[in-house]
Amino acid sequence: MKTTIRRLLGAATLAILAGVGSSMVATATYAQTQEIALVDQFMAWNLDDYEAAGTKVPDFKQSPSFDDAVAAGTLPALADRLPAREDVMVVRPRESIGTYGGTIRYNATNPQSFGNVGYSAWDAHLAGVTTNWEIVYPDIARSIELAADNMSATVTLRKGMKWSDGQPVTADDILFFFNDIGGQGDLPPLPGNLIVGGKPIVVEKIDDQTVKFNFAAPNPAFILSVARAEPGFPLAPKHYLQKWHKDYNADAEKIATEEGFASWVDAFVSHQNGQTGDFQVDVNLPVLKPWMLSEVDQFGNQYYRRNPYYWKVDTEGNQLPYLDEQVRMLVSDPEVVKLNVQSGQLDYADKFSQADLPVLKAGEQAGNYTTMLYTADLGAIVKYQFNITTKDDVLRGIFNDVRFREAMSLAVNRQEINDTIFFGLGVPRQWGVSSKSPFYEDWMGSYFSDYDVDKANALLDEMGLTKGADGIRVRPDGQPLRVILHDAINRVPLSELMAEYWTAVGVSTQVNTVTRETFAQAVAAGEVQASVWFADVVSEKDMYTRPIWFRPPYGLDTNPVGGGLAWRKWQLSNGAEGEEPPAEYKAQQDLVTKWQATPLGSQEYYTLGKEVVGNTVKQMLHIGTVGEVPYVYTRSNKLKNFPDNNMLFIDHLRGGHAEQWYLTK
Repeated sequence: MKTTIRRLLGAATLAILAGVGSSMVATATYAQTQEIALVDQFMAWNLDDYEAAGTKVPDFKQSPSFDDAVAAGTLPALADRLPAREDVMVVRPRESIGTYGGTIRYNATNPQSFGNVGYSAWDAHLAGVTTNWEIVYPDIARSIELAADNMSATVTLRKGMKWSDGQPVTADDILFFFNDIGGQGDLPPLPGNLIVGGKPIVVEKIDDQTVKFNFAAPNPAFILSVARAEPGFPLAPKHYLQKWHKDYNADAEKIATEEGFASWVDAFVSHQNGQTGDFQVDVNLPVLKPWMLSEVDQFGNQYYRRNPYYWKVDTEGNQLPYLDEQVRMLVSDPEVVKLNVQSGQLDYADKFSQADLPVLKAGEQAGNYTTMLYTADLGAIVKYQFNITTKDDVLRGIFNDVRFREAMSLAVNRQEINDTIFFGLGVPRQWGVSSKSPFYEDWMGSYFSDYDVDKANALLDEMGLTKGADGIRVRPDGQPLRVILHDAINRVPLSELMAEYWTAVGVSTQVNTVTRETFAQAVAAGEVQASVWFADVVSEKDMYTRPIWFRPPYGLDTNPVGGGLAWRKWQLSNGAEGEEPPAEYKAQQDLVTKWQATPLGSQEYYTLGKEVVGNTVKQMLHIGTVGEVPYVYTRSNKLKNFPDNNMLFIDHLRGGHAEQWYLTK
């Protein structure tokens, strides 16, 4: 579908387009005249921008479930719950205008896992993205204006916008996040993307609806960075959370003790948790999401009910969301998930493997669902890595020799993996970006990805890791070279194959299946030697804002699966904390920082991006097996406006936009 951006979005909306050339000017709004192809009909506008294009939005309407409360006076009228009319957000649904009502259920494997498609209960950030990230538009913010020098951004909130408890959203909520939460005392630090040029972003209040974000270095990625995940939500409901903050309540420690917490910090973090994500504990926490957490039952299932103050309407003026309720079902056994799908007890589901396809397809008619295969914008379905800063100093020395990592890659029979694990659906290749990425070069997919046991053995011999009488290689300290491979993401058949391949070249490998919580603790303690993890965050715009696999630490700061957390702390603190990285990794950090300071779409952006990716592939820090494998999901045929197979798998299908999903009979 071709759409002219200026007509579609209006002057106050920002558009960031894939492949925009160097002529794109980094001004306040990014309103462009180019034409782009949206993968489906979903789009969002500020109401005045939408109407300026010539289409009038009818009078606002609410779900009938609110009628009695409004009539009784226990809930304000709809006009008093929405922002000022011009600041209401208008959503054009993916397929059609929906109908109100109904409950849908989806699955999660454990309390700390992502349990939804498209972040169904929490699509709310300062900026939003269209289905395939073609356009970035203001979301919670009415507008985001990036200065011409990329050294600041002015964010204007929606006038009259309210938290789910009816209290106003103001600039003070942003200042509260920056000045009283992020990096203050013992509270969790600011997300890495809110630290620019080694210094935290400084926020200046202009008025009750407007703040200015000031950067220590050019930050053209700011708009994208506040359109994704937790870092895209740098505000918190001050009016509610200050009760648990010692700077606002002298009794904060007493309250924490009464609630069973060890300190006010623990209590505050618990009550704040869940503004984004589905890890919420406090059912009274005010949110800006389409649904509010209302209950967690004894089995760990979470119930989300419609937010009466949600600030979006469809093009016919119906307040969103359409669905009354979503339920996050805790189902740890993959076999039970499949049974629940086939019996119609889950309206959409994921956590499937490609091996599940025959069973899922066979049950479609009886279960009234469709099996969805999403093309992944990834160069690997999962990846394996050695912890280059593991606390075992001898292993650390071995892992930091690139010849070891090259050998471990050459020992892998990728064709066998593709045939036996992925049913031939993937492409045997090295880890990296998708072949469709503008940063991909032909050599990357084949880099040390041949199955060459002789060469693998030769590299290990060259390192001096000779084999003992039992065929196991000997470490420099005389001990057998044994590696524990942690699998916390349930890729056991694949991990067991990897262990066989590595053991065959003399590196004795044992798979240790663990929960994510246990794994995270072991990673933080430096006890993990090798692991398997997801290979996402390599889609172009995603890696630009969150280059977690391209510079230390290799992984999230909170879960650095590949190591290097102390190196990252050194960079973020300008050397005041952490550990100075070796020259190779220090240079890579500097390169990534330079790339992120380069405007999206410029020639330098593409040149540096290829260098960032190329260096990381050559460092062999991530070992891929099979790439470009479709992700498997199921959707009830009653669930409408759900993304179809034209949607790319980018970061857990972030473009799902669940507020416009609805159910038919």
